[in-house]
Amino acid sequence: MPEPKITQPPPPRELIRRTRLGGMLPDVTETEDDPVVTVVCAPAGFGKTTLVSGWADASRGTAGPGAVVWVNVDAADNDPSVFLSGVLAAFNRVLAGTRAARVPEPRRTGQDFVALLADTVKRHEERIWLVLDDFHELGEQIAQQIVDTLLRRMPRNFRLVLSGRVDPPVALHRLRIAGRLRELRAADLAFSRAETAEAIALHGVHLSEEHLDRLVSLTGGWPAAIRMAAQALRNSRDPATILDSFVETDRAVAEYLTGEVLSPLPEDRQDFLRRTSVTAQVTSGLAMALTGRTDAAAVLESLARSSSLISRSGSDGDRYRMHPFLRTYLMSELRRQLPTLFADLHGLAARWFAEQGDRVSAAAYAANAHDPELSASLVTRHGLGLVLGGDFPALRALAATLSTQARADAEIGLILILGDLAAGERAAAEMRISGLSEAVRRNPAERVRDLDLVVRTHWARLAGRVVPAMDELGERLDRIADPDLLMLALINRGTAMFWLGDHQAAGRDLSWALRIATAHQFDYAIVHCLSHLAGVASVDSDYPRMRRMADEALRFAEKHDLADSPVCSFAYTVAAWVAYQFLEHDRARELARRAVEVLGTSNDRTVELCALSFEAAVDFEWGDDPHAALVRMRRQWATVSRQDPVQPTLVAHLAPIEQRMALRLGRPDWAAEAERRASAWLGDHGEVHLLRARMHAHYGRVTAARALLDKITKGRVPCLLVASRIEAHLLAAVLAERAHDGRTANLEIRAGIELAEPRRALRPFYDAGQEIRQLLVPQLGRLGRLDPFVEEILDAIPPAPAGVTAELTPREVQLLRELPSLATIEEIAGSLYVSVNTVKTHLRNVYRKLGVTSRRDAVIAARERGLL
Repeated sequence: MPEPKITQPPPPRELIRRTRLGGMLPDVTETEDDPVVTVVCAPAGFGKTTLVSGWADASRGTAGPGAVVWVNVDAADNDPSVFLSGVLAAFNRVLAGTRAARVPEPRRTGQDFVALLADTVKRHEERIWLVLDDFHELGEQIAQQIVDTLLRRMPRNFRLVLSGRVDPPVALHRLRIAGRLRELRAADLAFSRAETAEAIALHGVHLSEEHLDRLVSLTGGWPAAIRMAAQALRNSRDPATILDSFVETDRAVAEYLTGEVLSPLPEDRQDFLRRTSVTAQVTSGLAMALTGRTDAAAVLESLARSSSLISRSGSDGDRYRMHPFLRTYLMSELRRQLPTLFADLHGLAARWFAEQGDRVSAAAYAANAHDPELSASLVTRHGLGLVLGGDFPALRALAATLSTQARADAEIGLILILGDLAAGERAAAEMRISGLSEAVRRNPAERVRDLDLVVRTHWARLAGRVVPAMDELGERLDRIADPDLLMLALINRGTAMFWLGDHQAAGRDLSWALRIATAHQFDYAIVHCLSHLAGVASVDSDYPRMRRMADEALRFAEKHDLADSPVCSFAYTVAAWVAYQFLEHDRARELARRAVEVLGTSNDRTVELCALSFEAAVDFEWGDDPHAALVRMRRQWATVSRQDPVQPTLVAHLAPIEQRMALRLGRPDWAAEAERRASAWLGDHGEVHLLRARMHAHYGRVTAARALLDKITKGRVPCLLVASRIEAHLLAAVLAERAHDGRTANLEIRAGIELAEPRRALRPFYDAGQEIRQLLVPQLGRLGRLDPFVEEILDAIPPAPAGVTAELTPREVQLLRELPSLATIEEIAGSLYVSVNTVKTHLRNVYRKLGVTSRRDAVIAARERGLL
């Protein structure tokens, strides 16, 4: 018997120590419950022999030199006599010098040999492992039956290790059920990310994190593929280019995969793999469509079971994934050698996915089919679904393959315009609109007319304008049968109604659209509807509901990889606004930052205004530069014309904040400007009266302020927001207390608490500051169910103001501006034409409001806040 036949191969020169696999192979120190058979099965180049050889050396070191018997199987072993002779020689070589006698030559048959071998092993007493490396070479049934006999007839101390490229065709199911079979597959043998980095480092290659991730993804941890990549990358200054191309261009890859992996397979199997390589995952139905084989399911199952070139993917049992390295090679060969077939297969895949309702996959494969008719059909059938799902890249890829005639078609063109608008490509949308108007005008189809209405309303909404088409769209809603088109119409009308202040109609349309979007799994539309329904809840200042809906939108977006999409900007804004109301500083700042970060160009003008304005409000409260935050907010509103339609509740939310910011920074002129702007947009609403009352109070005109507030608190003027009524009650309580009207102060503050408690509206009390705190303390313990909420308010309002939390009067601002000079208090009093005592009183108020105790600290604090 030739020595190499029974000699264990030496370890390779470049060996990666894989300690994590040690626990997967048999442990010679285990009890009798260890595996009777261990199968190591993976394609060529996965390091099977190296792994088993290392285990064999370690096992001999622990259990003695007779623990492992090694046989290198080859095609000649399909002759039973050759196979038996090899096993005989291997055993006799290992057992020489042990208590067991040599195995005598069998006189007649393989059965004699098995009996003799069994007797020898039994006398050996110690457990002994027979390794059959390259077991896949035993293709003949008679040779396989000998191994079956070995398993059935061997004594309890016999163990078998089978290493090869395909599953051994011997009966192992009983051992599997009994838990006495251990199996290692390609997935187990694949290099981890760290092992990949170590392997390429042996070739002098060191990659960035990004390029290493790309290598791991491309090779799937296939050790041989990693070695070939390392050789291609050696001395390269452009690893990205090498990683993108070496599978297609490196001759060693082609020779290895063709000679070692594919050539042992029958030609029909190779063709099956080639045709199914065009899809990342394949089911039996898709494989049948791509190959034309009715036995596709059986072929997939056979390949998955026997070769590890294809593995099951997912839990449904009928989804398979080809190894990425092999798939990359097969696709490149298909594209290079058979480009027509390559395109045809993509077309087949596109049609199959379209029939399954998978519009994204259908669009992706159609883009590579170079079939204009197919692309036009998919745009018409699934284009709106791609828009509603937020799958804009897929729609753009389809559009690129359309013929000039198809792009000029009214229906297709309008669908592409909607995709451009939703994706923020307004310039492209405008170009399509200008070139399509005549085709739309001439097309009498009802669907085209409906699409045109949706396009016009969407365009107007993004620009912050309203057009008469809104009414026409509302009249046609009941006649739109296509669920995709109906949902787009509802989303556009509902969102426009929200920005126009018709919250009831907005809630109705958006809830309807949400039900359709959920039924059809249109992720982008679901996030949009949930976000804007959270905004609708703001009219009642229902902060808990706003939080629930905004959080639901963001959780859904995170789950469906939309968290960084512009569609989430409004959800982040609403969530930030609620955190601002609940005085959650860090959460408010993070959410407001994210709202601006993901804003993009595809949002409504009003969404942009919301995100940027709320971010400025949050930054004023807890940022480093309140003055800069106020300037940013003013700049945002300066971009809005007084003639532009502006969401009324947005003005109602932000105008009081801007006014308060301005008063706290000693800019009553800016505060008055916020009031005038709100008046122009809101008219005779309670919010305008509240703004005017606050200005009167600031200047000490208490009677005038109370008269305006009385209209709000008595319900003689309507408020857009419940929060405005809460603020009116609190300011009325403060002014009543200043006028020594304790009874009215108690009634007003009780009314404010009643409105605020179910909404957990902490912010109005916090903004009112110490005077409200002093009014609340005596109330505690007298309010019954409201007492816990009052306790929460008192915990939220610090006993002394921190930073700029109170408004500076004009006199205080005037005094503050004198402090940087070297003038004495007496000199300042003289320049202001007031008494020294008056200056001292104002100075104490300035110190208190700035949270300082000295003139120098007051100057520093004022400069930090932009007051000087």
